[in-house]
Amino acid sequence: MESRTQSNIENKKLQIAHVVNEISPAGKEIGIIKLVKNLPAERITSIIISLSGTYSFGILDLQGVEIISLGKKNGNDWSIPFRLSEIMRERQADIVHTHSWGTLAEGLLGAKLARIPVFIHGEHGSFPQGWKHRIAQRMLWQRADRVLAVSGELGDRMAAAIGFPRERVRVILNGVDDTAFFPSPALREEFRGRFGFSADDFIVGAVGRFSEVKNQRMLLLAAAELIRRGERLQIALVSRGKKEQELRQLSSSLGISPFTHFLGFQNDVNLALNGFDVFTLTSLSEGCSNVIQEAMFCGKAIIATRVGGNPELIEDAFSGLLVQSNDYRQLAEKILLLKRDGSLRTRLGENARRIALEKFPLSRMIREYETLYLDAYQQKRQG
Repeated sequence: MESRTQSNIENKKLQIAHVVNEISPAGKEIGIIKLVKNLPAERITSIIISLSGTYSFGILDLQGVEIISLGKKNGNDWSIPFRLSEIMRERQADIVHTHSWGTLAEGLLGAKLARIPVFIHGEHGSFPQGWKHRIAQRMLWQRADRVLAVSGELGDRMAAAIGFPRERVRVILNGVDDTAFFPSPALREEFRGRFGFSADDFIVGAVGRFSEVKNQRMLLLAAAELIRRGERLQIALVSRGKKEQELRQLSSSLGISPFTHFLGFQNDVNLALNGFDVFTLTSLSEGCSNVIQEAMFCGKAIIATRVGGNPELIEDAFSGLLVQSNDYRQLAEKILLLKRDGSLRTRLGENARRIALEKFPLSRMIREYETLYLDAYQQKRQG
């Protein structure tokens, strides 16, 4: 009888409910969509429950992804746990996986009300650290069957800030599909033709929502410093966000509007990355940056701030360059170094791609999550 039970557990097709704040074209959400789309369909069925809604902007490939949006407004809504539990029961979920602080309390309560066997919580970058939040997170994480982080640095920070056992935080790095991100001279030419750049333009690019934490302001200040010195370069910013108007005004006040290009959301990030000479990430905080990994797969020379999980992805002076957070003068010097040394750009890009292919393939990420889900469910069912 025991062996039959074990066989039933191992052969069961798991139903997983992911709970997110929203679905939008941002790194965390793109990573969750990649996970759901690539888990083996014969073993796992997934749904995404979005508390606020889905904002694809025509960018996200949501084909084959089931998303249920609850339309939650800002502020507390105590109907949410009950609505979540109803969906979880209807879908006979075996595992609930919440993503980031904003889903933790509602998702855990909903899972407990629905008597879901396994509850998993993952953090992807920033999390609140006020004393009330620390107490709440420690209490709620203790009730999770697994607690996840997307980088080792984030896991260390979670444990230290919240007072949670570090050994209980499992790290799974993000992964990238190497058939979707790759170096291509043809795409470089296409990008430049489409957006009006010349073949000789030196383009410094960034991809990421225009927000306080992404700190594109640092890149504009660095560009202004170089242009003031007489250097010729173009800045390409891919995305949109709440800070767009502020960034446009800053560009104008710095006198660099003719050299700063706001390209909006782009369906084909691979095209944009290939069009750049240098990719920059100026974030104040990061978990495990999807777009750094994508730039690595594209063989780009990368400059990133030394924050969060970035040093786990980029080895300074070998597969990219790291700068101090918010130090636009240091960023300007690194851009100038790469502008003047094409062989260094090539070497950094080649090293980055080689490391990415070895360490960050999507298949590895999918395999680790699949194993995590199966092990967590089996352990819970076997008592």
